[in-house]
Amino acid sequence: MMRKTIALLVLVSVLSSLSAQKVNETVTLFGKEQLNGFTINISDATTAIVNGALADKLQNQFGLKGSKKKGFHVYENQACSAFGDARYDIYFTSTEVGKKKDKTVQLTLVVSTGNLNCITFSNDPRSSRNIVAFLEAFPQDVEAYKIKLRIAELKEQLTKLNKERQSLQKDQAKIQDKINVNSDEVKQLSEQLDQKNQEIEGLQDKYNTSYDPSIMEQISVATKEKQNIQKTHASLQKSLVKLNEDLHKNYTKLENNQKEIEKAEAELKSLEK
Repeated sequence: MMRKTIALLVLVSVLSSLSAQKVNETVTLFGKEQLNGFTINISDATTAIVNGALADKLQNQFGLKGSKKKGFHVYENQACSAFGDARYDIYFTSTEVGKKKDKTVQLTLVVSTGNLNCITFSNDPRSSRNIVAFLEAFPQDVEAYKIKLRIAELKEQLTKLNKERQSLQKDQAKIQDKINVNSDEVKQLSEQLDQKNQEIEGLQDKYNTSYDPSIMEQISVATKEKQNIQKTHASLQKSLVKLNEDLHKNYTKLENNQKEIEKAEAELKSLEK
């Protein structure tokens, strides 16, 4: 009688401990099979992150290789020192639970010693405690995994931003080259206009003293040439205005790009500490 009482007290103590630690024993369906396992609710994460974090931990820390079956990540007949010295079949899956404002992700972990002989506190208290300890520490692994993903995201972002910067710098140089060429052409056309005006003034003076009709024809030709120069001159000036606007826009893009690079680099530095 005393032994039964002690066993009952131990069981109550274990269940109370599980509840306090937010790790609970559960029964879940694997296809049509009912499996005994353990659950823990994890806040501030998605199912993809929780699944990814556990898969990453099992692969990189314990060297396990898994597959997907019936909605579970499955690792068959593999050693995992976190649970004990045996070889195990490990199953896990996660799902969102709770209402919209209080949603959490519930991770279900099943550990079997083969033939769907699932570990529970009833048949293997020691391994069960190891599983509970593993799950208790797992939220920290989720946070570390989120940081790992963010670091990878920032590195990818910086690669894109630096490529964008190189492209913007090339565009800036091209626009500046066009501005320089157009400015030289405008300057040359301005000089040609001055020369043409002087030519027309000289011809007009000759006509005023001679009234020679041929001089009037020369004035007409020179005036048309002047008009053509003026049209080209006006077009180039309009193009210069547009090019300078483009240069300013591109410079603004470069400034914003630099700010984004500095922001990403600062965050990456803080995460990699």
